[in-house]
Amino acid sequence: MSRKPKVLVLRGAGTNCDIETCNAFAAAGGEPELVHAGELVEGVKKFADYAILALPGGFSYGDDISAGKIMAVKLRSLKADLGKFIASKRPVIGICNGFQVLVKTGFLPHDRSGRQLATLASNDCGHFIAKWERLRVNKSSPCIFTKGLPDEIELPIAHGEGKFISSPSEMAKIKRGDLCALSYVANPNGSMGDLAGLTNPEGTVLGLMPHPERFFFPWQAQNRRPGADFLPPGYLFFKNAVDYAR
Repeated sequence: MSRKPKVLVLRGAGTNCDIETCNAFAAAGGEPELVHAGELVEGVKKFADYAILALPGGFSYGDDISAGKIMAVKLRSLKADLGKFIASKRPVIGICNGFQVLVKTGFLPHDRSGRQLATLASNDCGHFIAKWERLRVNKSSPCIFTKGLPDEIELPIAHGEGKFISSPSEMAKIKRGDLCALSYVANPNGSMGDLAGLTNPEGTVLGLMPHPERFFFPWQAQNRRPGADFLPPGYLFFKNAVDYAR
């Protein structure tokens, strides 16, 4: 039997999708471990000891200042270690609040300088959105997490600050590199380029606002009872990462 890749599932005060993320990785064949951000800052735990990193959804540190900002500040002292983890091409997924953290630490969009090149701002509607959304899968994207998905999938979203904003030059770079891994069919928040999920040029880092862990099991389907052979799209995000890390 092949080994189970160790998965660091990062949490902090206000993280609330960590258990679901652990369950998804465990069911996909990984060995998840919940790790508090403070354990990394204090050196009790190290990124280097894990094969996969997951930044789950929620409202880390109450989303004070802005969504994901305080968690990003806490990780700033670990930027070199996190950078090495990403440079080693180990899979990293940031879901919803986790995507906001990756953007505000400067790891997405990818830039060697480490500058923050984008943000996730308040939805155009001015309020929190919680509903299912249809998404287009970019088949030309290098993203390892979305391999094998159909052209269009459906996943739930739940966020107040999901509007992706960047400069025209950065958006052009994202388009050229096929780095927009997922896009909204009916843009719910005003994201530039209808962007719902963003990857790095190597395809090993994915930040997305939709929640794949909330449609991992067939019984999580919103309107129907799928057949026994039905494979929810959320399953492949986690299975692809585990298979890649083996």
